[in-house]
Amino acid sequence: MAGAKQDTRQKMINMMYLVFIAMLALNISKEVLATLGLINDDIAQATQDLVADSAEKYTTFDNNANNEYYRVAAENTPKIKEVTDAYYAYIESIKQGLIASGENGYRMARVDKTTGVVDTIVDYQTMDKSQYLDELFFEGELYTEKGQEFATRFSSFPSQIQTVLDDFIAADLEKDPATEALPEGEYADFDFSFLSDLNQRFTYSEEVLNRDGKYVPYLNYHFEGFPLIASLSKLTKIQSDIRFVENKVLENILSTINSHEGGLNKYQTLLESTKSSYYSNELVDASIVMGKKDSNFKPSRVELSLNDRPMVLDRDFVIAAGGVQLNKKFTSPGSYKLTGKLFFERNSEEQSVDVSQTISVIDKPNDAVISADQMKVVYRGLPNDLSISIPGIPNNKLSVRATNGKIRRNGSKFLAIPDGDKVGKSMKIFVSGEINGATINAPGQDFRIKPLPPALGSIDLGARLGKFNSGDIIREYVPAGTIAAKFPDDFDYSLDVTVKSFTIKVGSRAAIPIKSNRIKDSRVVRSYLENASRGDIIFIYNIDAQVRTKTQTIDNVKVTDFALTIK
Repeated sequence: MAGAKQDTRQKMINMMYLVFIAMLALNISKEVLATLGLINDDIAQATQDLVADSAEKYTTFDNNANNEYYRVAAENTPKIKEVTDAYYAYIESIKQGLIASGENGYRMARVDKTTGVVDTIVDYQTMDKSQYLDELFFEGELYTEKGQEFATRFSSFPSQIQTVLDDFIAADLEKDPATEALPEGEYADFDFSFLSDLNQRFTYSEEVLNRDGKYVPYLNYHFEGFPLIASLSKLTKIQSDIRFVENKVLENILSTINSHEGGLNKYQTLLESTKSSYYSNELVDASIVMGKKDSNFKPSRVELSLNDRPMVLDRDFVIAAGGVQLNKKFTSPGSYKLTGKLFFERNSEEQSVDVSQTISVIDKPNDAVISADQMKVVYRGLPNDLSISIPGIPNNKLSVRATNGKIRRNGSKFLAIPDGDKVGKSMKIFVSGEINGATINAPGQDFRIKPLPPALGSIDLGARLGKFNSGDIIREYVPAGTIAAKFPDDFDYSLDVTVKSFTIKVGSRAAIPIKSNRIKDSRVVRSYLENASRGDIIFIYNIDAQVRTKTQTIDNVKVTDFALTIK
């Protein structure tokens, strides 16, 4: 009966149904939260690929700053980096605040029940609240100051990029004005009309139509009341869009330069050879070609000199289709300067282009230099030993420089010290040397900048009892221990690690941070240990450590978490 009074048993059954339904909803919610976390991680990883590719393009522009085709790009692309980096860092600061709002930064210890190994993971399933961003962005029905700043930065980003690109085009037109003979100028003309992606990815309107057919403010539509993991994923997507737009602009600039480089409207001479260098008494069969190689080109006459000595036609060189082919042996190593002119007919008039090339000749080597390509790594902050040489050039005539770090001479060797904030990028090392009064520039080589490997954390009980980082430990030993860390035995550098702070959790009791390396410095932890029972797990994590070298101090050294069981 609809109006009948329910007895106690029926009320209990109804209550159990409500609890069961709530548990089902909760389980589904946690699965969704975990999935959003995985999506967030995937987007972040893909974004790093864009960052690495853009970094290579910035380096290309910078290294070719003296090339007329790259000059405008070298001068203006840093402005693109400045705008995108600033906005990316702003979004990152909001993400870090969001993550820091949770206990232990939303991290949890995870024990592999098969191996007993303990690690830490981000517990996305607990990021179901919306309070942090609700308080950051909203005050009643209005935006807070922080909320208005977020909306303003998002909506103004396309115009900031467009302003930089407008300045880019203006600088290009000033450097390369159109003439009657060359209506498009002498070099590349840039066109950024393709940037519809910019407005599509950063579409903004004060109000957005929601699923109920009502218009709500932009931030309310995208962030108000959303679980933190959903908001975190949206912020990560914005960062991905920032790097996508940046990379697409750089790709357009580089491809435009590449399509024009070599001079569709300008002639130049190039030296083409079958080898990168020649040995003493070896026949040099290099060719001098015009502009972008044209097999139909054949100079009408040639004037060439080698180290200011005239060369003889049909003895030292021959005129062939596509250019001039050298036919000469060199009896001693060194650098040889090839100069002169190539003459050709155009519009019934004789024209010429200058020849200015260098041929490097070295002795045949009697030994081999062997290196493992996959081992080309340097560690952040450390003075990494390098042996550098160019065959035929004395060590004291070598000059070495690098991007993303410093190079120091150490006797006959060199020390490569990467910048501490460039982990994940490359340290490109350039070597040049002087021979016969000429400078030889070797191609730059990339060395991956790797972080120091994780140091192994442990409780150090002195020389007699040793170190503990897994398994069982006697409860009474623990307060006397210090938290120590050392790098794996197979790490090539001998470094002392100093632990500055850590967090300890005893059984189910609250985690306690300690600002030293001694467990006994916390009265609360000593009390927890006195009342701990056999089988309780002691979990040590968030270990903050540093390494001191002769040149600098390296902070934020990663140290592995570890867990021990009281016996």
